[in-house]
Formats: sequence, structure tokens, C-alpha cells
Amino acid sequence: MNLLDREKLTEEQWSLLRAAPQLVLLAVSASGGSRLDAILERSAGRRAIENGRNNDHPLIRQIAESAQIEAAEHTVEAYVYDGQGVLREADQLLALAKDSVRAAADLLRRTGSELDMYAYREFIVGVARTVAEAAREGDFIGLGGHRVSDAERAVIAAVSQALAT
Repeated sequence: MNLLDREKLTEEQWSLLRAAPQLVLLAVSASGGSRLDAILERSAGRRAIENGRNNDHPLIRQIAESAQIEAAEHTVEAYVYDGQGVLREADQLLALAKDSVRAAADLLRRTGSELDMYAYREFIVGVARTVAEAAREGDFIGLGGHRVSDAERAVIAAVSQALAT
């Protein structure tokens, strides 16, 4: 089967596909929790993206290359920080993430196969889940709390819905 990879995409298309995981990572992480939670979640999200190197699909492996992750982080910074260098609000990050994954899904439907879309969707949702599960929400010194907060579940659901439409 002829799977989609970077060489079959324009630079703009490639940039879109590689930036979406970063935006999803930030949207889930910003949906709630403490600053420590955010640090743990962002670190876990980066590892989830890096783990794409082990994926069977060439597009996901290429997104997960170190240089591509760094390029995506640089691209995303322009969207997620305001003029004073402050991270945008959670609802703004969610809107950016949904728009990005919706555009990526549209692109994959036009240029790729059903297998390409499946691999990308599983990768994106996997990143979102990994971020959400990285820190317990509502705990006190590691006791109690929930593995995934309601706000994180809502972000994952919104991202999944955006991938499906």
C-alpha cells in the first residue's frame, strides 16, 4: 500500500500536520491543574510525540523526528503566546487545536488514504490521552484526585470530534 509521507506534501501541508500534535498537547495541558501538573503533562506530551518514532506509519515517524518536533514547537509558539509572551487562555488553545486537527483531517481525507487518516487520528488522540493521564487532577501531595479531569475529557472529546468532521 502506498502510504502518505512528507515527500508527498507541500511545505504548508507538512507544517499543518506536524503542528497539530503540539497544539493538542497544549490544549489538554491548559484545561486545568497546577503549574506542576502542566510541567508533567507537557513533558509527557513531548514523549508521546517522540514515541511516534516507533509507529508503523511513515508520516507519524517523520512527525516524531527530533528536528521536526523542534520545528513544530517553534511554529506553534507564534500562535499560542500573546504579545507579552503569556500563554493564551485554555479556551483559545482548544479552539486553535480543534481548528488545526480539523484542517489536518481535511487534508488527509483529500490527499491520503483511510489508513493515513486512521494512523494520524490514533496518534493525535494518543498524545491527548497521554497528556491527560500524566498528572492527577485535584490531588493533595499525590493523594486522591482523578487520573483525568472532566475538563481534560472534554478537550479530548472535542479534539476527537474535530478529527471526525
